[in-house]
Amino acid sequence: MRPVGVTIIAVLTWIRGTFYVVIGLVLLVVGHLSARLLSTMATDSFFETLFSRVGKALGFGALLIAVAYIVVGLGLWELKNWARTVTVVLVSIWLLFGLIGLMHFPTPWHIARVLVDGAIVAYLMLPEVRRLFLPA
Repeated sequence: MRPVGVTIIAVLTWIRGTFYVVIGLVLLVVGHLSARLLSTMATDSFFETLFSRVGKALGFGALLIAVAYIVVGLGLWELKNWARTVTVVLVSIWLLFGLIGLMHFPTPWHIARVLVDGAIVAYLMLPEVRRLFLPA
């Protein structure tokens, strides 16, 4: 039986993955459109190629991150220990960045981000939750 906390974390992971899908698609479109706009304004194809390739690289990178989040969310849903470990590592990194952001810009967003990320790490490290992820 999957606890509600793990279900919520899996859904949050899928939401992050969906966010990266949207960002990746936007970057692909914006990179393509900006390259096309540059090609109509200038005869130099260097910047057109540069904008197009950077947009594609960033877009595909975001899509790869999205796939990783979605796969990890599925692993959490199925109570796989590798997914719990990856989630703890990734959320700890996000927590570190959130703390840095909180020091520089103490906004409600940064406070909420640090609290949520801290709660996720603390919850997934609880002994009774860790036992759920062990192979049967």
